[in-house]
Amino acid sequence: MRAKRARGALIRCCRALWERGLVSGSSGNVSARLDDGTILITPTRKALGLLREEDLVRIGRTGAALDGGRPSGEWRLHVAAYDARPQILTVVHTHPTFCVVWAGQDRLFPRETVASTESLAAMALVAYHPTGTQELADATRDALRDGTPLALLARHGLVAVSDDIDEAYVQTDLAEECAKVAYYSALFRAVS
Repeated sequence: MRAKRARGALIRCCRALWERGLVSGSSGNVSARLDDGTILITPTRKALGLLREEDLVRIGRTGAALDGGRPSGEWRLHVAAYDARPQILTVVHTHPTFCVVWAGQDRLFPRETVASTESLAAMALVAYHPTGTQELADATRDALRDGTPLALLARHGLVAVSDDIDEAYVQTDLAEECAKVAYYSALFRAVS
């Protein structure tokens, strides 16, 4: 992806994630793999909804900033996701509330609705590893390697990968809605 196009697409995605409530505070990070193999990623400790194009950081595979400020602390996860498959051109990592509720139980949510069975992509559960570690990055890469586009990180959040940033956003949004419906369905059954 060309840098100029990637910058605009990343900022548009960040704002959509923020407006939809799929990230809060300074949580979440988004990236795109550029044509030259470098990665354009959101900076650390900044709210995605407030970012401007010039805030994005271009990094190499070691996480070193090639231009811009300090990259997200989850840069290893992004590099590993790109290593999973050459078709992956964008990574959206968020902490949506209901996905995190299920992730906090170290389990995937049940798929009981049309949206979750027909529209939501395949999802893998990644065992817990501390945030920002190489262990988490490696486990995520391994979960995505077989073509799975979504990974629920135990006690952490959600990763969506695609060759198209809009698709990664849509899958993130859909995963949160499906997780919410599954939560309320489980609650309803428990009190009925």
